[in-house]
This record gives sequence, structure tokens and C-alpha cells, in this order.
Amino acid sequence: MSRILFQINYDVHPEKRDDYLAAAKELEAYIRSKTDHNYMVVEDKNKANSFTEVYILKDEAEFEGLEDEMDDTIYGLTTKILSQYVVDGKTRYYTHYEID
Repeated sequence: MSRILFQINYDVHPEKRDDYLAAAKELEAYIRSKTDHNYMVVEDKNKANSFTEVYILKDEAEFEGLEDEMDDTIYGLTTKILSQYVVDGKTRYYTHYEID
């Protein structure tokens, strides 16, 4: 079975960076404490305020179950990030499968 790399990319308003970072750290800590997902938030070294949420998932079943595991806290923090900090609320999603 191939692992899956799932990414959510977006740009954050520069003036809201500090508030975004606090929310992103809260989301990351919560996901790590409540799930077994390998999850992190990273920033593009060459483009300030461009962030990516990264999931490394063990298989298709874990990938398919992501939405089912979204509880009120995850939903609330995700909604807050997208509606308050992300430029135009625009995100880009990428799904990559490990080669066998």
C-alpha cells in the first residue's frame, strides 16, 4: 500500500500573520493530540506568508477518513483560518501517492 501526501496550500494576509500562527499552532497541537495522523504546518522559505498544511497518511483508508474525523474543534479552527486569515479564502489542494 502506498502512503499519501496530502497538502493544503494558501497565502495569509501579512497583517494577520501572528494571529494565523497562533491558530495554526493550536490546530496542529490538537490534531496531533487527538489523532494518529502525521501532520504539520510549514511555510514556504521563498515566499513569506505562504503556508502548507501537510498530512502524510499511511494508506487510502486513512486519507478517506480525514473528513469523518473532523470534530467541532478541528472544524472551528479550520473555518477560522480560512475565513479570517487566508487571502480571499483561496486554497489549493494536492494529493500525491508514493510510488511502489
